[in-house]
This record gives sequence, structure tokens and C-alpha cells, in this order.
Amino acid sequence: MSPSPRDLAEMAAAIEGTEVAARQWLQAGFSPGDAAAYVRAGCFDVDRTEELRRANITPSQIAALGLGWDFCAGKVAVEDLRVNGGGQAKTPMLW
Repeated sequence: MSPSPRDLAEMAAAIEGTEVAARQWLQAGFSPGDAAAYVRAGCFDVDRTEELRRANITPSQIAALGLGWDFCAGKVAVEDLRVNGGGQAKTPMLW
């Protein structure tokens, strides 16, 4: 099902982006509020941001790390952002 013009306009305003970008965020199941929070945290790639969501990494967590842009650019792996099995992941600045 295609998003309504109202949904597209609301998402585009939330992410301060184009209708094409808004459609991508909506099709991935993001609400305007969640998408906007990830975008403010530096996330620009919807598919990579979905990885964060699947890994239960919230917008505030990725924002605190300051790695949203680097993650979406492929410079940081999701494994480097998580705590694995009680021990710290490769990046020392994790929660």
C-alpha cells in the first residue's frame, strides 16, 4: 500500500527531506518521530538505520556515540556498536 500524500508530507517535514526519502522511511516502517530522531543522530541511510533498529540501538544511543553518520556510511559495523555477551564490543565508548 502506498503512503498517502498527507503521510508523505508529514514524513518529509519530519526528516527535512524529499518525498522520495519520506517514502523510503515510511516503507521501512518508521514513524515520522522515530525517523526524525535517527536523522538528527546522523543517520541518512534507511536500510542501515533499519539495522540499528533490529539491533535495538535507539536514536538516543547512536546520537550519544556520535556515530550515526559513520555507521550509515559503512565506516562502523553494527557489531562495533553493541555490547556482546556481557563484554564490550570493539569500540571502547559503548554503553
